[in-house]
Amino acid sequence: MIEAKEQVILTRVFRLSASHRLFMEGLSDEENFAIFDKCANPAGHGHDYTVEVAIKGEIDDETGMVINRIDFEKRAAPLIEELNYKWIDRDVHFFQENVSTVENIGKYLWQEFTEILLGRLDRIRIWENRKSYFEYFEEK
Repeated sequence: MIEAKEQVILTRVFRLSASHRLFMEGLSDEENFAIFDKCANPAGHGHDYTVEVAIKGEIDDETGMVINRIDFEKRAAPLIEELNYKWIDRDVHFFQENVSTVENIGKYLWQEFTEILLGRLDRIRIWENRKSYFEYFEEK
């Protein structure tokens, strides 16, 4: 008989506000509008994002936790602040080379959170508005 492996998922919710413009260098404004519609507005636009970071792992026998939440939140705060109240296309190096879609925001946050979660990151969900969210994860 195979013994069941106990797993827990802790999801921490963060909120941030940021502006961006969806566009691709080398395309005309008309071509960008054809792809990204009003999100290609040269003046940009903003969102109040809700970011959910899901951490998966076993319950530590000693602490009874999957992760020390206080330590995690201290380490996560600078990652969220990197985007908060920023024009991310201009202020965050990653988005100077990658279109600032929500999918790429998820990819960026995945890379950043992976460094502090050491293999325990399960997925990142980003709510762009009340109607839709995007999830980023990597298959293991």
